[in-house]
Amino acid sequence: SEIVKSNKKYTKRYFEGRINAQDKENAEVEIHFEVNHKNYKIIRGFTERNSLRKLEIYETKNKKVIPFINTENKSPEELQSIYEKELAKDIGIGKFEYFIFFQLYVLTFDENRRMIFWDDRASTNALSIAFNYDLNDTNRILELKREMESLESYGRNARWQATQIKKDYERLLATKKEKELLNYNELKKQYDDMAKSVEKAEKLFHNIEVEYDTLLKRQNIYSSEILQLKTKYKKLFSQYSEPRTKLLDNRLINYSKKENKCFLCGATGHYVVENIEKKLYQEKCPICDTTINNGKDKDQEKLLKQLEDIDKLIEKKNSEIEKLIFESEVKKVELDKAEYEYYAAKEKLEKFEKLNSHIDFKKTGDTITDSILESYIKRFEQEDKKSRDYYRKRDKIKPEYENLLQKVNSAYKDAESIFVPLFKKLAKSFIGLDLNIYFKQKGSKDITLNFELLGTARTESHQLSESQRFFLDIALRMALAVYLSKPNNEATLLIDTPEGSLDIAYESRVGKMFADFVIDYNQNIIMTANINASQLLISLAEKCGKKKMKFRRMLDWTDLTEIQKEGEHLFDKVYNNIEKTLNGYGYE
Repeated sequence: SEIVKSNKKYTKRYFEGRINAQDKENAEVEIHFEVNHKNYKIIRGFTERNSLRKLEIYETKNKKVIPFINTENKSPEELQSIYEKELAKDIGIGKFEYFIFFQLYVLTFDENRRMIFWDDRASTNALSIAFNYDLNDTNRILELKREMESLESYGRNARWQATQIKKDYERLLATKKEKELLNYNELKKQYDDMAKSVEKAEKLFHNIEVEYDTLLKRQNIYSSEILQLKTKYKKLFSQYSEPRTKLLDNRLINYSKKENKCFLCGATGHYVVENIEKKLYQEKCPICDTTINNGKDKDQEKLLKQLEDIDKLIEKKNSEIEKLIFESEVKKVELDKAEYEYYAAKEKLEKFEKLNSHIDFKKTGDTITDSILESYIKRFEQEDKKSRDYYRKRDKIKPEYENLLQKVNSAYKDAESIFVPLFKKLAKSFIGLDLNIYFKQKGSKDITLNFELLGTARTESHQLSESQRFFLDIALRMALAVYLSKPNNEATLLIDTPEGSLDIAYESRVGKMFADFVIDYNQNIIMTANINASQLLISLAEKCGKKKMKFRRMLDWTDLTEIQKEGEHLFDKVYNNIEKTLNGYGYE
């Protein structure tokens, strides 16, 4: 996989200088873990990325070890191959490379600070693996995506080659023609500036478009809720008016209302109907003056209260809609402006390209130079054709890819009622606000999860603080872990806590989010955290206690600097506070 290739030399390089040369052959790591009710034991040399020294997969029954595989007489490379195949099968993830991706990009949050929300490629891979009915479809999605990206890369390279050839062609022309006339450097700078303006304007236009669509979507939601409330109001009002039904539905009364004529005395006119309707809702019968029985007063009062509450709710939601309409109108102006600026910039670039395409002096009058220019033209045409061919091949496989993305979208919608509340609960533990996420296809190749905070779409990472970005991304990973794990086969997140980015007010909230993940959903976290006055570890210790939280001092694992040694008593104080909190004694 690309992840393995890009990190191929990392393992070997990482341990250089950390292990003495004489200990290199003996340095190894042994790990025991359980997957799908099977025990795994692996031993690997620190620098041996592609081999295992030992592999055991077994279960224990009646204190007897029962192996699942035979690893006798297998080479270290064969053991690695068996390990990859068996682990992927037991996890149910299809391929070992998917496990590597999921482990590094979803279940691990380390100093690389990889973001799923704002990394379109990582988001596409994660969603394709997590929300799919068929792992073969997942495999095909990732294969097609790689193929499309390769074809695009080849297309771009060929386009770049064609551009370079064109530049060489123009430079050679410039030596034979007046530079003042062609003014290549200035024209090139103008072109680059305009191209950047178009790209920037297009991105801004599409982001504002998403924000505008979000506001319209919220209006539709409120309108739908108001419609439901009105339907409920009508039903309750019917119950409230039931004692008068005989009067309201009376044939003669309805005749009078229809004909604007009193059925009793024959008087005509609109005032007749107005008087009849007024008397219909009085306490006595308009004909015989008998008191109308309204049933049980308490029941009527209850119905009236419900009607009044619905009235208030409708009024409130109408007020919200008015605000949204105002916001939408402002956003629409912003959108129209962005759209105008985008198309204006695009049109300006197209005019520039068209205008300068005529500055094409194909002949210089010099035989040798003209011959070289001719060869440049041929090479340009070859590379240009290559580029177009690559893009045509990409477009040919696009429909299959888009169809598979629709399957992922369908699977996500089926899972939405479970997955989204999971994320919202964990995220609210940290941020204290309600937010929402929704599935969206981005461009032609990527699928992402966009989210709204306080009803506003956050399409750019800079629309959140650093700590919000980090910990909302961790909340997403937690939701994926809970959703994909099974009872008694819970997930484990590895987190290098970025507590340095936290505002002091949020430190204890992060502890709550981590504790919810561990206690409410019975998942696991292995995390590192700096020893400081942070409330994160204290909050976590308060909520988890000794049964759910194990605390390890890592100072014993390293050589302290002189400054750290001088301040060791400060470390001890923090350690003691955490230990006391874990034991339920509170902290100093």
